[in-house]
Amino acid sequence: MVAAPPPVHPSRSSLDDLELLRRGLYGPDAVMRPLAVPAASAAAALDAGALVVEDAEGVPIARVEDLQPVGRHGTHGIASPEAGAAPILVTGRPVWLSEPSARPFQDLHPLAPEPLADEPVVLVESLADVPSAVQDGACLLVLASTALDGSTAGNDVVRAAAAAATAASGARVVVVPLPPDAPERRAALLDTLGLDAALQPHPHRRTSEQAVATVEGHRARGVVVLLTGLSGSGKSTVARAVATRLVEEGTPVTLLDGDVVRRHLTAGLGFSAADRRTNVRRIGWVAAEVAHHGGVAICSPIAPEAAVRREVAAMVTDRGGRFVLVHVATPLAECERRDRKGLYAAARRGEIPDFTGISAPYDVPDDPDLRLDTTGRDLTECADEVLTVLRVSHQRADRA
Repeated sequence: MVAAPPPVHPSRSSLDDLELLRRGLYGPDAVMRPLAVPAASAAAALDAGALVVEDAEGVPIARVEDLQPVGRHGTHGIASPEAGAAPILVTGRPVWLSEPSARPFQDLHPLAPEPLADEPVVLVESLADVPSAVQDGACLLVLASTALDGSTAGNDVVRAAAAAATAASGARVVVVPLPPDAPERRAALLDTLGLDAALQPHPHRRTSEQAVATVEGHRARGVVVLLTGLSGSGKSTVARAVATRLVEEGTPVTLLDGDVVRRHLTAGLGFSAADRRTNVRRIGWVAAEVAHHGGVAICSPIAPEAAVRREVAAMVTDRGGRFVLVHVATPLAECERRDRKGLYAAARRGEIPDFTGISAPYDVPDDPDLRLDTTGRDLTECADEVLTVLRVSHQRADRA
């Protein structure tokens, strides 16, 4: 019996590319670009001879048949690839299924190629490209991905373009979610629309600061502070002190502490390696949502694996937030000395398997924003160091 094709959930840029391919915006002879698929899913798909592409909401977009592997991919571009196994690049023949889930500015996306050669076209790829004055009857062609999930920077670009177009008679906005870093796709798109494939945004129309100012409610970027370290290192204590100080200063804070999270957000998870990864990923997802809406989230799980910490950082930055990593680098001996629950002693007796620092490894961060040893330190001083790093990162973001 032939196995059912497994579902895969590609990156946002891959889903965008499939949408443009489906609409014929790359021309009639375009073919599917390779998809990066987790190794286990790729093996199952190749056995089945097909796979089903689903969007973030689980809507089946396409069934890809006649699968062929074309190499391996790096560790980026798909969610949570299996540890130690690089994703497989596969390609095939897409058979279109359901329409993808609705996204912001969906009504501005072309459903089929339309010639733009007879219109004055303004190409927009960033906020800085949005003109301060739009010619009557102009078409603002915005190459940006709009989304409710993942990065929402494209939403701001389209919003600014739409605001500029309303000031001109007969001007309109067309939005095409062209994947970044795809010059051959870009050339094919412009050619299909009847435009010069070498078309670029007009330089120096206005500064990026002026463009940003047109976006309603120019949101402050939220931030996630992840404090990682061994059990007993002082993560939770420092996190609570930092959160308390911010609240006292008038900044609302979401504190995602390990024990509290396990009673609510991740109730039912155990302490196996897989469950601990899931615990950190769930914390990261919630924190990224808080940051997306301009808030501050402070998290203090052990988070021993560098790969999972990188996943959390990606979740945050993809949602437009800032990510600050604090390594609470209190030595193991000091953590054991502080241990009031007897966990380290039990772990050394073999009563607690996979205990970080004893029977399970801890990946020391290579380049954290702050490395903090709490041994013999005053709590206020430790909190001050974290707050200083937090404020410096905010200043850097403002200058970016």
